[in-house]
Amino acid sequence: MKRIGWAYLGVMILLVVTIVIAVTCGSSSISWQHMTMTDYNTIFNIRLPRLVADLVGGAALAISGAFYQATFRNPIADAGILGISAGADLFAVVAALVIPGAFWFKVGGALIGGTIVLVVLVTLQQFLSPTQLILVGVAMDAAITGVQKILNTNQLNGLATVTWTGTMVLAVVGVIVIIAALFVAHWGNYLKVSDEFLESVGLNPRLLRTSLLIIATILATCTTAVIGIVAFLGIIVPQSCRVIIGRNYQNLIPFAGLCGAWLLLATDTFGRLIVQPSEISAQIILAIVGGPFLIVMLVKGKRAVQ
Repeated sequence: MKRIGWAYLGVMILLVVTIVIAVTCGSSSISWQHMTMTDYNTIFNIRLPRLVADLVGGAALAISGAFYQATFRNPIADAGILGISAGADLFAVVAALVIPGAFWFKVGGALIGGTIVLVVLVTLQQFLSPTQLILVGVAMDAAITGVQKILNTNQLNGLATVTWTGTMVLAVVGVIVIIAALFVAHWGNYLKVSDEFLESVGLNPRLLRTSLLIIATILATCTTAVIGIVAFLGIIVPQSCRVIIGRNYQNLIPFAGLCGAWLLLATDTFGRLIVQPSEISAQIILAIVGGPFLIVMLVKGKRAVQ
C-alpha cells in the first residue's frame, strides 16, 4: 500500500507542476504584475480550454485503453489500434460537413462511428484469436483513415484548435463517464477468469464486458471528436501503470486516469514550448514514443510465449 501511495503522490506532484508550466509558459510572455486584456485572453480563452481538454482527454483515453485490454483480453488493445478512433473521427468529419457548427451532432457522429467499428470487432471476436482481432482492427483503421482523408476538408481537430465549446462538451461527458468507470473499475478483475467460472458464481460475463465496452467507447469517441486521434496513449499508460502499482483494476483505473491526464498535458505542453513560436502536436510526440513502446511489448510477449 505504501508503494501505491507514493505512486499517487508522485503523479499528483508532476500534474501540479505541469499545470503551472502549461498556464504560465508559451510563445507569448505573460506579465503577472501588470496583466493586460491580451494576457487574460491568452490564459482564459486559449491555454485554459486546452489544459482542461488535455486533462480530461488524457484520463479518458487511458481508462478507455485499460477497459479495452480487459474486455478483449489483449495487452495492446486500445481505441487507436482497434480502429475505433478512426471510425469516430470519420463520422465526426461527416457530421461536421452535414451540420457545420453543431458540436453535439459531431460528438454523436463520433459515437456512432466508433460503435459501428466496435460492433464489428465484437462480432468477429468469437471467430478470431486476439492477435487476429488486432490485425482486423489495424486493417479497418487503415481503410477508414483512407476514406477520411478523401472526405476531409480541414475538419480535423487537434489540441491547437480547441475552444471552450469543445472542451466543455468533453468535460461534461468525460467527467460523468470517468466517475462511472471508477465505480465499476473492479469489474475488470472479474474478466481475468473464464466466463464459465463467472457464471458459476452468479455473474453475467456478457453484461460485465458490454458495460465496460460502452464506457470505454464513449470516452474514446468523445475525446476523438474534440481533440482528434491520439495514438498509443491508451497502451502506454495502462501498461506502465500495471508495472508501477499492479494489475488490480480498482487501483489501476484511477491511477491510469491521473497518469493519462499528466502524460497528454506534458506532451502537449512540451510540444508547445520546444519549437516556439511554432509547435509539435502531442499526437506526433506520442506516436514517436508509442511506436517503439509497442514494439518492445510485442517482443517481450513473444519471448514470454517461447
